[in-house]
Amino acid sequence: MRLFTTLSLIALLVSSCVTPKVHNELQSSYDNLVHANESLKEASDKATTAHREALSDLKKAASNLDQAIEDSTAMGQRYRKLQRALSDLNANFEYALANNSQLVQANLRENKSMLEHMEGMATVLSSKEDSLRREQLRLADLELALQSREHRVNELEALVARKDSLAAYFKNRISQALLGFEGRGLTVTLKDGQVHVSMDNRLLFASGQWAVQSEGAKALAELASVLKENSDLNVSVEGHTDGDAFYGRGQVIDNWDLSVMRATSVVKILTSKGMSPAMVQAAGRGEHHPIAANDSPENKAKNRRTDIIITPNYGEIAAILGQ
Repeated sequence: MRLFTTLSLIALLVSSCVTPKVHNELQSSYDNLVHANESLKEASDKATTAHREALSDLKKAASNLDQAIEDSTAMGQRYRKLQRALSDLNANFEYALANNSQLVQANLRENKSMLEHMEGMATVLSSKEDSLRREQLRLADLELALQSREHRVNELEALVARKDSLAAYFKNRISQALLGFEGRGLTVTLKDGQVHVSMDNRLLFASGQWAVQSEGAKALAELASVLKENSDLNVSVEGHTDGDAFYGRGQVIDNWDLSVMRATSVVKILTSKGMSPAMVQAAGRGEHHPIAANDSPENKAKNRRTDIIITPNYGEIAAILGQ
């Protein structure tokens, strides 16, 4: 402040009573002083700011120092704790080292025992795996066999259904063809996949004879017309008699001979009407397959009969069963 006052006085004096040269010198000095004052003021401001910053840094440093002292104390406590732990570890290590040999030997024995046990288990497991592999192969073979058998069963079922259907068809056809002979000693039935045509002897033969009568021949002709439609049939003609003894002549001397001759006569008529001889066979049963007791004239009449059994060809089924 005093400097500013002094400068002001000098300026006043200069302006009042000095020469221009002196005035200029004084003016220059005045300007230099003003500039110096401004520089000092600026330096003072910077110093003040630096002082405040230095105080702040000092405060922070003091705080950091306190924290460092606190951390150092904690580190010391932790260090001492670690020292104690290290001491305990050393003691345990010394103990373990002292007992190491005994522990190693015990571990070796235990490991050896476990190894032997594992080897035994491996042997058992390998044996079981071999047994399981053989069982799997056996089951695979059984599955293939079962599949093959199932396939054959399906084929059999289809064939049997087809044969049953064929038998039912011929039963209906035969029943229609022989409709005029119903009630005259002729029946047509379906049993076990076979068509049974049963004809009483009163329709076919005179007593003690084996030549077919005219009405019987007509019925057989109608039957042949149906059967020759399909060559895939087996036809069995069976002659039956009652239990009364037959005393014949020549080669026909008993009921068995008579039943054979009658069956043969029927076969000859069937083949003469167009049936292939390869389809038909004749058989004599005599009195040995009665359908009623031979204790009355009515029952004896039932037993005196000729059965014509028509069977679809089951050769395919037999072939499948043979497999």
